Amino acid sequence: MDMVVAGYGEAAWASILDSAGLDDSVLIGAQPYPDEITFRLISAVAAKAGLTVDETLRSFGQYWIKAADAGPYANVMNILGGSLLESLENLDRMHASIQIAMPEARLPYFAVLEHDESRIKIAYHSTRQGLESFVTGLFEGLLNRFDKTGNVIFSGTKEDFSLFEISLSSDRS
Repeated sequence: MDMVVAGYGEAAWASILDSAGLDDSVLIGAQPYPDEITFRLISAVAAKAGLTVDETLRSFGQYWIKAADAGPYANVMNILGGSLLESLENLDRMHASIQIAMPEARLPYFAVLEHDESRIKIAYHSTRQGLESFVTGLFEGLLNRFDKTGNVIFSGTKEDFSLFEISLSSDRS
């Protein structure tokens, strides 16, 4: 909602809710809701913005990092650490703190598999399907948070993990 209202205004959000067949009462803050509702909203936002669902999920991932860092989740974001690598290694720690507040949430699992100065390989596991573009956006948001340049590549799945690689360029000046 915040991303849509910031980019398109309150009327656009009302229109999106209407086209998704939802009302605000379904979307109670800090409460998980069914993925079917999430994807109805994402599809309606994508249609309104003229984007694909994957482009919308990626944009939302980027937005979420920025909004969480500046909003009510700022303390949780600080748990992540002071660098990109440290933050990626602490994603599960952050999720553990969220799980306390939202015990019914189905949070993902992340593991840094390999890293060096130019790349970081990460495994992502979730019981929720179809969120790889959102994860790509989250990783891009973390790159921005730490003033790093690079590319995030979803390289497919192995067993029940989605694999990502962040290739790093030189720092921004």
